[in-house]
Amino acid sequence: MNKLEGLEEVFKKTRIIFMTTFQNGKENTRAMTNYNESPYEMIWFPTERGTQKVKDIEKDPKVILTFPATEPGFFYEIEGKAEFEKQEIVDRKWEWWWLSWRPHQKDRFFFRRDRSDPNRVIINIYPKSVKITKKT
Repeated sequence: MNKLEGLEEVFKKTRIIFMTTFQNGKENTRAMTNYNESPYEMIWFPTERGTQKVKDIEKDPKVILTFPATEPGFFYEIEGKAEFEKQEIVDRKWEWWWLSWRPHQKDRFFFRRDRSDPNRVIINIYPKSVKITKKT
């Protein structure tokens, strides 16, 4: 995959990334929280199984991630292929993700640790290409 100057620095600082999935030729875009460090390696996002993004990815694994570039009016677009993580890794990462959002609940953490929850999903995105686009 080609590397773009400044992309990695901006990606690390970006907390909200827009994920676009596709269903029957229609784009579905939603905001996702970014915990990832590199736009050139696997990018992951936790979610729930019943969401539209999961349904879309099950039918079409193409995903586009979009976030602002440093120059006003320009955006980075990362196109990639989405896959779902193995359940044992989901169980481990989900707890970390939940507590990073709600650290005050560490002592009251209510996710059962003795069994996994099939409704929890992690979407792994494997980047294929990146480009800068101008908002039109």
